[in-house]
Parts: sequence; C-alpha cells; structure tokens
Amino acid sequence: MTQCDDLGKCDLLEARFVDILGRVKAMVIPLACPSGDLAEIARDPAVAKGATADGSSVAGYMQIQDSDLLLVPDPTTLCRLPYDRRRAAAYCDVYPKGAREPFQADSRTRLKAVLAEYLTPQQRIEIKPELEFFLLNGGRPADQGHYLDVSPDNELSEHLDEFFRALAEMGVEVERVHHECASGQVEVELDFAPVVCQVDRLVSSKLLIRTMAQRAGLKANFMPKPIWGVAGSGMHVHFRLHDQEENAFAGAGGELSAVGRQFAAGLLEHAPALTAVCNPSVNSYKRLVPGHEAPVYIAWAYRNRSALVRIPLVSATEQTAVELRSPDATCNFYLALAAMVAAGMDGVRRGLEPPEERLENIYQLTPAQLRHLRVSPLPGTLGEALDAFERDDLVQGALGPLLAPQFLEMHRAVWEEYLHGVVTDWELRRYGDA
Repeated sequence: MTQCDDLGKCDLLEARFVDILGRVKAMVIPLACPSGDLAEIARDPAVAKGATADGSSVAGYMQIQDSDLLLVPDPTTLCRLPYDRRRAAAYCDVYPKGAREPFQADSRTRLKAVLAEYLTPQQRIEIKPELEFFLLNGGRPADQGHYLDVSPDNELSEHLDEFFRALAEMGVEVERVHHECASGQVEVELDFAPVVCQVDRLVSSKLLIRTMAQRAGLKANFMPKPIWGVAGSGMHVHFRLHDQEENAFAGAGGELSAVGRQFAAGLLEHAPALTAVCNPSVNSYKRLVPGHEAPVYIAWAYRNRSALVRIPLVSATEQTAVELRSPDATCNFYLALAAMVAAGMDGVRRGLEPPEERLENIYQLTPAQLRHLRVSPLPGTLGEALDAFERDDLVQGALGPLLAPQFLEMHRAVWEEYLHGVVTDWELRRYGDA
C-alpha cells in the first residue's frame, strides 16, 4: 500500500483483476467514506464488501450457468492513480461467490499457487522486469532519438520524466527510465521486488503508461515488433532466489552458485514451452530473430546478449541474478511469471546442470555449427510454441487444469485465424499484381 500526500479526497476504487490474455478489468466501487488517506480507504466498508462480477463475460473465466464471482480488494496493493486524483486502485483476490477457496482460473491466484508449490516458507523470488515500448504519433515514432539520448535529441524526455514521477507516486520502484535503441522506443526498468508485488506493479505500469501517453496525444505501443527493420520491444526478466536473507544464486568470485545454475538449466529445458506463455502473439515471433539482441537460440552465458539466459555483470556478489531475455509485454504477466518460476525451480528440484556456456556471438554460428554444439532454436512461430506447450506437462501445470486448456484453445484459434483467416498488407504488396 502506498501513500500519496496532498491529493485530496478519493471517492472511487478500481477493484482490478486480469483476464486470461492479461488485459486489466475492474469494477469501480464508490467508497462509503471518501478519504485522501490510504489507510482509511483500506478500512472502508466498501473495500471489505468487495464487488461481484459476471465471470462468463471475462475471457478465460467461467460458463454462464455458474458465473458469479466475488472481487475482494487486497488492501496491501492500494494506490492512488496519478492520472485520476479521485480514484484509487487495488488488485483483487477472486472467489466464486459463496466459496472460501480462491478461484483457480484467476491468473493472480495461479501465480500465488505456483509460489506456494515450489518455494519453502524461508524462500522468496524477486524479479526485475525491463519493460520496452514505442511511443507513436499518428502511427510513426514520436521522436528520432536513439539509445540513451537526452534532450533535445530525445524529444520524449518530458514524457519519460512524467512516467518516472507518476510511477513513483503509485509506489512503483523504478530503477531507471531511458530512451532505447530505436526512434520512439523507451525502456522502463523496475527495481527488484517480490514476484506477486512486482507483477501487480508491472500491470499498473503498463496501464499508466498507456493512459498517460493517450492523454498526451500519443500511443504507447507494447507490440514486440511494431516497426519492421528496427529493434523490437521485449521484457527481459531478472530473477533472484532468496533463502532466508541470502541470495541463493550468488556463488564465489561472481560466478553462479550451484542453485543458480540449476535454475538457469530449468529455464533452458522448458524454454520451448515457456515461449508460448511468454510470447503469446503472432507478432512476438517477428522480434525473435537474429540481429537485434533478441534471443533465438536456447543457450546461456555470462554477459553475452546473444544468449537466451544471461548472467549480467554485477558490482557485488549479492546482486547476482539470472536473466531470461525472451519474454515480451503481450503476455499475461501473472501466467508468464508462474510458468517461468515453475520452470526454474524444476531445475533446482531435479538438480539439472546447464549445457556448456556459449561465449561466441551465437547469431553468427552456421546451422552446422549449431548442430555440432547441440544448440537448438526457440520456436519460430506461435504455432510451434503452442506445440511445445502441449508437450510440456510442467509448464501446463503452472497454468493449472482450468487455464491451460483454455490458453491453448484461445491461442490456437488466433494462430489459425492468422494462417487462414486474414490477408495481410504484405501479401497484397507482394502478390497484388499476380
């Protein structure tokens, strides 16, 4: 729960949750006792009462004959909305109406269940996501800046400052905000925080950025590849596993510990299936190509940005982290983190050992060299990724018996629509004179 001073009274609460696609949904609840103090809002009778919603109208939730859900705001997630001073927001625990157990087709509930299954009470996982996106004006990049440019070359500086301040006001701990490589491209890096808290913040961050950009006459576009020929937008995720207060990934001399190597090995073993959950759009696979620092091959390395799993350079051993570079922001953040945590911790449980570290630029290896080194590619299309998901019981299990089949069915339908149901502009340009 974050406190914002001198914002005036708040009389409305957004009781938030997400659907299977990760889209934010909310029931707006009038507060019984408008207040500017979040502690008072947390005690408001309307918060304790929650709100009912029709689960049959939410993608991936329930059938119409059994559709009543109860949204119970989690007071620890309360924040004021910088772009609407009279509203607060909170993420909800979702229950079938009249039931005591949480609704198992709710994405946030699934993430909590995976953490409870794979971690001991003494353990916690913290993550640092790097959220990349484009700011567009009339469909074109909103500036001509490049990596780490500042004003005046970075014409987006004012917007970046506003994002930083607004996120901080909501209690989101931002490590840095900067211009990325392509014109109009921005990266917002959140500092390390426990998984559920961080995913709540990640959902809030994406929504805040889209809202503030729209109000500035711009569009924040989180597609992995909105513009052909330039760098795409990903969402690298850094992991640390803490056991008690010790970083379990920290080994001697800046090396990964045995546990860290096992976690990395789990990510690599389940990488094909993870791709379906972490990169669930047709457009995702137009980013996962060589040449723009997006991962293509299932390999790991220290500092090497051509590897799927990277161990970044750190200034202190306790900062050691494992970075997965494939995800993008079209995923359902809760489900993607549930799948990533399950995959990494499966490696720890089974004591897996990663293959040999790749030191070379993997993009420059020939197909024959890749085969010799036993380096496999990530799925090249959404269809291939869904095939891998269907073969991987562990990643399906992370989504659970209710969500996994619906996830597969919905994304199979999208892939079939793309293959057989649409004619793209590229096809019209390529074959229009045939």
